[in-house]
Amino acid sequence: MIDPTIFENKTAAYYTLGCKLNFAETSAIGRQLMNAGVMRARKGQKADICVINTCSVTELADKKGRQAIRRMIHQHPDAFIVVTGCYA
Repeated sequence: MIDPTIFENKTAAYYTLGCKLNFAETSAIGRQLMNAGVMRARKGQKADICVINTCSVTELADKKGRQAIRRMIHQHPDAFIVVTGCYA
């Protein structure tokens, strides 16, 4: 069992690339984290958790996924980075 205090006062940022399924999956992850007590980070706020849902249908999508990962690491240097989706 996960200690519920792990997620107290934590925030998350989300970035989604790709199809409607990826957006639905990101929404589902967000709801699960919210149910665990994680709040969505406001614009400009450092997040504790970053979820990047990637697409890998094209070479350009791969490139955008890599860019998104680097950007999140730069913007949220202390965050736990989660990469999911086709590129992961």
